[in-house]
Amino acid sequence: MVRTLIETDRRIPDALRVAFGLCQRPHRRPASTTSEPMDCDEPVAPGGLRMVFESCYIRDHDEDAHFGHAEAGVVGVADGVGGYRDRVDASAFARGLMNNAYMEVVTAAPGTHVCPRTLLERAHQATAAASTAVIVSLAGRTLRWASVGDSGFAVFRGGRILRRSRAQQHHFNCPYQLSSSPDGIRVADAAAVGEVPAKEGDVVVVGTDGLFDNVTDDELERIVRLGTALGFSPRHLAEVMAGFAFEAARCADRDTPFSVLARSDRGEAFPACGKPDDITVVVAYIVGASHYV
Repeated sequence: MVRTLIETDRRIPDALRVAFGLCQRPHRRPASTTSEPMDCDEPVAPGGLRMVFESCYIRDHDEDAHFGHAEAGVVGVADGVGGYRDRVDASAFARGLMNNAYMEVVTAAPGTHVCPRTLLERAHQATAAASTAVIVSLAGRTLRWASVGDSGFAVFRGGRILRRSRAQQHHFNCPYQLSSSPDGIRVADAAAVGEVPAKEGDVVVVGTDGLFDNVTDDELERIVRLGTALGFSPRHLAEVMAGFAFEAARCADRDTPFSVLARSDRGEAFPACGKPDDITVVVAYIVGASHYV
């Protein structure tokens, strides 16, 4: 489904806008805003839990990519390296990585529990990739993840962050990137991996740095609490988060995680601002066997 930013923006409650000091509602359309549905009418994952998820993608350079497979209970996002933009198609790296990850999942035996690190490693081996990436899977009652760079995830329980990835960077604004060059970063050497027990009612948010550079952990928690209290669907919550991040990225009078880190790295003169970028948000609800969409 294709939406204009105005349509997505209308999904952000005014109370949320006022509380967070967002800019006025935008009156222009970005290059493209896309909500990409992912099929969720799949069998229940072993252990009585499954993922119900949707996504929202707001393009800037159009170098993000993502995938999801509900039956396998796995989602992932990737962000092509913008620093290569003048030499190669950076978007092709991210799309190739996510496409290869998806193909690994769909060709696996039914009922296979996906190991995010193994999946990311296999997808990278089949891709001439320079990209950040994160993959999160639900195996029975356990959430597992593998990430490289500054694409990340957060797991919420009761509206509070239970587990949150942290960006891997060589230095400010220079994240680790999977690379196929002889001296490049490999999954086996650099991926941050882990797991946490999952519970019905958990909310998992997976996104590229366009989300996490512009929205604080506290703001993410408040959005999740608001969305769950109002009964938002995963798609609605993904659209609200992406729309919020888009506006925050273009505000010139409020701090964001990006500007706070930039000030720490470059000095007190760095202004309060956001960081315009591609924004990919995947929201997954962990639900029980009796849940129907």
